[in-house]
Amino acid sequence: MNIIFDITRLLRRSSAFTPTGIDRVELAYARHLREHYPDEAHFIGRLRSRPWRLNPDACHSFIETLTTRWEMSNELASRSEISRLENFLEILPNALAAGMEQPVRRSSIPALAPSLPVLLSPLSLWPDRACRRFNKGAVYLNVSHEGLIARRDVSRLVEVRNLLPIYLVHDLIPISHPEYARPGDREKHEARMRTVLNSAVATLTNSEHTSQMLSEFATLHGLNLAPTVVSPLGVEQKFHEPVDLPPIDTPYFVMIGTIEPRKNHLTILHLWRHLAETSPVVPKLIVIGRRGWENENVIDIMERCDALSPHVIECNRLPDQLLRHLMANARAVLMPSFAEGYGLPLAEALTMGAPALCSDLSVFREIAQDAPDYISPIDGAEWMRSIVDYAKPDSKRRAAQIERLARFKPPTWEKHFAALDHLIELVHSTSQRSATAIRPGKYRTPSPVPGSAVAARMRKNIADLIASEDAA
Repeated sequence: MNIIFDITRLLRRSSAFTPTGIDRVELAYARHLREHYPDEAHFIGRLRSRPWRLNPDACHSFIETLTTRWEMSNELASRSEISRLENFLEILPNALAAGMEQPVRRSSIPALAPSLPVLLSPLSLWPDRACRRFNKGAVYLNVSHEGLIARRDVSRLVEVRNLLPIYLVHDLIPISHPEYARPGDREKHEARMRTVLNSAVATLTNSEHTSQMLSEFATLHGLNLAPTVVSPLGVEQKFHEPVDLPPIDTPYFVMIGTIEPRKNHLTILHLWRHLAETSPVVPKLIVIGRRGWENENVIDIMERCDALSPHVIECNRLPDQLLRHLMANARAVLMPSFAEGYGLPLAEALTMGAPALCSDLSVFREIAQDAPDYISPIDGAEWMRSIVDYAKPDSKRRAAQIERLARFKPPTWEKHFAALDHLIELVHSTSQRSATAIRPGKYRTPSPVPGSAVAARMRKNIADLIASEDAA
């Protein structure tokens, strides 16, 4: 059995210091396949609309370096940022910083050289060009939505070679809620989902909600839905472990996620402004997340509203250890989103024992069970009542949720990958086509070319990949 895993997104996103949610998923898959299918798993990248098999040794080095790079970037710390947070929370200077591990400096994070240049060198790509070494019947795995817009590209890779595609679908939000997506994203995502439905032999989804949305899309457009397995994404082990930092007595709430309209920051900020103007005691609000798109109103309020400045702070980057500590000590984590495909930050917060107030979305109920308190994202009055109640030291509602959290069963990567492995085996065993070993290649590895020709082509490959517009 051969498994062809498409890591085009990882290659394209590898220069970023901070991984997105989909980046983290694709990297987790890469590590799982390397560990559990050392001989069967083969990695490809798509460059200029063509698939290229990647050198196994260079690919292994790239994955390990990228893992270290992103793990270390999660601990990037700015002393001034931590000091600003300590002052905001009215705790002693260096109280948080002193208990933290030595902060990571940007200069200490390993560069991707030489793994990425070696991986994309023409000397590495040419011998396995276009994946011609694979026999028909191999399983093709794509978990990032990457490269699915142009069906002809998928046809060139999958249909011509009789591969067996398995896709992981994360969400259909650009289709179901185009008002929260960027212009043109709806059409792009419809093209991706059409490609999935037209070519998949099996599909994974991260939730029953996503599975239902995909089924409705297939029915609406008269497309067949391949057998679909629902397998929630796992919570990393670090969220099961306590953080050894001093407790924070100041009552505060945390809101985590990209600052964009879909996350509903605007409602929460207006509520906090009302509290600041009408209440003698106002809890703190920590907004954690990178700035997204079409968020001008939110940014203007946080930057210009004098009434909010003593009570609200925006943090774009915090060390992972401190982020987990803030979640665990918060009066509640706020998740007032209008739409979600999954809700991993919610599962992570609940795993740490942090209470949550979240939107009454079917996907949240599916993932979080009965643990949180659910509120309609448009019910501002109930959000206000809940926040005021949870801010009290003797809040009965908060105490009741903490009791419910003891029953919460977080999703695990072990269960997710068990479902994946079973699906791969099922697809392979029921296929009438045999996925046999890779035949020796007929291509001769070119001798190194004197001068800069190879280096120039390598740099061009990297530039073309990073500049790709087909983002998930």
